[in-house]
Amino acid sequence: MIMDFSKLKQKTLELKNKAVEMKDKAVEFSAEKISQSWLVLKEQSDLESLIWKSENKIITSKEWDEKIFVKRSILVVWNGEKDFFKEFLISIPVLVTKSFSQSLSIKILDINNKNINIAEYNIDDFPALVVFENKEVYKIITWEDNVKKVVKSLNLDINRAIEEI
Repeated sequence: MIMDFSKLKQKTLELKNKAVEMKDKAVEFSAEKISQSWLVLKEQSDLESLIWKSENKIITSKEWDEKIFVKRSILVVWNGEKDFFKEFLISIPVLVTKSFSQSLSIKILDINNKNINIAEYNIDDFPALVVFENKEVYKIITWEDNVKKVVKSLNLDINRAIEEI
C-alpha cells in the first residue's frame, strides 16, 4: 500500500488548525464568562468592599485576653488588552481555592475599567497582585513571573507564597 504523504500532511495540518481554533474559542468563552462573574470588580464600591474585608479582627476571650486575627484581601490587576489574562485563566480556580483555604477575599480588576480608580495605590506594572491587610496596601507583587509564582506554588498557604516574593 502506497501512502500519499502530502495528503497525510495536509490532514494533519487541518486537524492542528481545528484544535487551535477550538482552544481559542474555549479561551474566549471562558474569558467572557469570568469577566461577567462575581470575581471581577465592576464598580468602585466593589473595590472598597474588598478593602474593608481586609480589616483585622480583634477577639476578646472570656479571660479578657485580646487576640488579633490578621485579615487580607487580594486584588489581581491586569491589562485586558494583553494576553496575560488568557494565560492566567487556567490559574484562576487554583487561586480561588488557595484564597478560600486561607479565608482571603479575592477579586480581579481590568485596568481598562473606567468605573474604578486605582491611581492612589501606585501600581506601576501590570499584571499585579495587590495584597491588602487591615485596609492598607500590604504588598504589591508585579511582573508576570512573580504573580505566576504565587499561583503555581504547590503549597495551599498563599500567605507564605506572598511573603516569599
